Amino acid sequence: MRFSHSIIAALAIAFVLLMPISQQAEAEDVGDGMLIDMGNGITYWTSPSGTDAVSMAETFAKSRGLDFEKNGNAITRIGEMAEHSVATQLCSWHIYKWSGTAWTVTTDTSYSSGSIAWGFYPDGMLPTETPEYRASWTSFRGDSGSSGISQSYGTDEVKTPLEWYKTYRTGYVDSSIIVAGNNLYHTTYGESTAKGDRSHAYLYCLDRTTTDTVWRFDLTSGGGMYPTDKDNGYNITSPLVIGDMILISSATSHGGTDKTTFMDLYLLDRVTGELLDYEEIAHDPPKDSKGRPVWNGRTFINGGTSPVYDSGAVYFGTSDGRILAYTVSRTSGLEKLWEFTPNSDVDESGKYIGSRGSFYYYSPTIVDVDDRRVLYMGNYEGYVFAVDAATGELIWEKQFIALYEKNKIHKGTPGAVDVIVSIGNGRMVALCTDGAMSPIMGHIVCFDAATGGGSGGSDFYWRIDGVTQGGVHVGNGDVILYASKGQSVCVEGDPQFTENGVYRLDNDGKTVWRVDSNLIWSRLTVADNRVYMSEYSSGFFDDGGHVISRDINDGSVVWSVKLEPYSKDSYSMVAPTVIEGKIYAANDYGAVFCISVVEGKKWDGGGDIILPGGFYHWSWALLIVVIIAAIVALVRYY
Repeated sequence: MRFSHSIIAALAIAFVLLMPISQQAEAEDVGDGMLIDMGNGITYWTSPSGTDAVSMAETFAKSRGLDFEKNGNAITRIGEMAEHSVATQLCSWHIYKWSGTAWTVTTDTSYSSGSIAWGFYPDGMLPTETPEYRASWTSFRGDSGSSGISQSYGTDEVKTPLEWYKTYRTGYVDSSIIVAGNNLYHTTYGESTAKGDRSHAYLYCLDRTTTDTVWRFDLTSGGGMYPTDKDNGYNITSPLVIGDMILISSATSHGGTDKTTFMDLYLLDRVTGELLDYEEIAHDPPKDSKGRPVWNGRTFINGGTSPVYDSGAVYFGTSDGRILAYTVSRTSGLEKLWEFTPNSDVDESGKYIGSRGSFYYYSPTIVDVDDRRVLYMGNYEGYVFAVDAATGELIWEKQFIALYEKNKIHKGTPGAVDVIVSIGNGRMVALCTDGAMSPIMGHIVCFDAATGGGSGGSDFYWRIDGVTQGGVHVGNGDVILYASKGQSVCVEGDPQFTENGVYRLDNDGKTVWRVDSNLIWSRLTVADNRVYMSEYSSGFFDDGGHVISRDINDGSVVWSVKLEPYSKDSYSMVAPTVIEGKIYAANDYGAVFCISVVEGKKWDGGGDIILPGGFYHWSWALLIVVIIAAIVALVRYY
């Protein structure tokens, strides 16, 4: 009996020692607040002042220069968001009151105390942010405009070792780090650095204070729905948070011999990970008599793009060249609203003259143009499409890169349009490349949002030759990006980037400032007059692998920290996520990091990836030795 009690005591000690250390503090009393949720990833918080919620919203909107319209006690417009339908679904302004644990819909616009919210949503949807958690990053670039701008704040000081890191044996982390409430979401996929085996792709939910895994969902098997012998294994799309749900377009193909290849949309409860609904979307590009895609560009068969949410609908592109809009709800699940398919014409000689091509990875960009929500998206045929987001009707299309036989890496293919960003004054910029995963040719082009052209009937406002990455608007019509001169001039006569580095360009494409930089392959994030970026690899450059904060006014470094743990192939393509003084980053070592003013535990050089022997970390082995010694001592003396 004493022996049994000894074992129990020893196991209890072991359990306590193995438990993750939690530094989670009690929630601060943040006071009452009023939330204005634009329903597209952009939110505003202010303190309630008055007795009428409509009047408070009007006062706040006008103080921020936002248009405001009402009809009695109903708000019909704040900013660009005015009541309208996407296909059959109506989106309008709703008022919510905080119950102490959740938002509840109400029609009562009187105010006495507590927190309230105005949200631009369909019936049945609830805001994501709460009085306790007043910041979120709900999609690939933070909002449906793919702006990369955080409404929260970063930090001008960081401590090392980093606050925390968490590593996986399930592969690389290349999705954006999505944050809602106290939870953090990301995917893993590919090969484990430690073992080299192909892993399933997973969607993870973490507690961002303790780093505990709250839940994970197997994207390869669809949570157990599909056989796992067929897996492309490259899930680089980012999840999308919509209220209390999370959506991801799976990049794992469940097709097989003599079967149609398809991707899945998975809709899950973001708190529990429960699968609420899913949609199979076939990969069916236009084919020639031999079953090959007729287009010239590259073909991807492992899924669609990262989705965005705007005006009550989810939008994304597919690898077979379509743009789709869906509505989502907990009760009715996923329902398609519209589909846009570009033409895939072939001339009499068999030459492809269509514009349809693969959409891959990059999310749509949706902005307001002449009081209409317009969706922009580029494909691997070199085209940009401007589509009415409410109806799916094509407004215009234009090819912005057409290399074909000049393409050095993928000869015969025109190239790809990836990031599209609004830079103000009715102008957009598109980052174009040769379509390779590591491009050597490309350019940036600025065009009119309404027409796709430039001034005086020209093809564009300006174009600069070179390989560019990032692309984030920083006000005054300026854009910050990383650029390199590439290996050759794509378009004769164009100006070109002659030096590698981070650039700030003005609305006319002129350089405001340039600073030297190692290769940046991540998107950039702006918060509170700082721009955040991740260097490509700690192995690619001897001094690489840092996350860097720069002043947007002159490009000077505010701080720079190396992501540890790392390996020689710790490539990072993940934009830093900036939330309430914390910066979340990730890399191909299979790691997620939290950077802040909190000092964490130093990396020992080995990381926490599970090794073939099964141990997570050298300290685990030491701990188990201590536990065994304790058990031996208990057995001996009791």
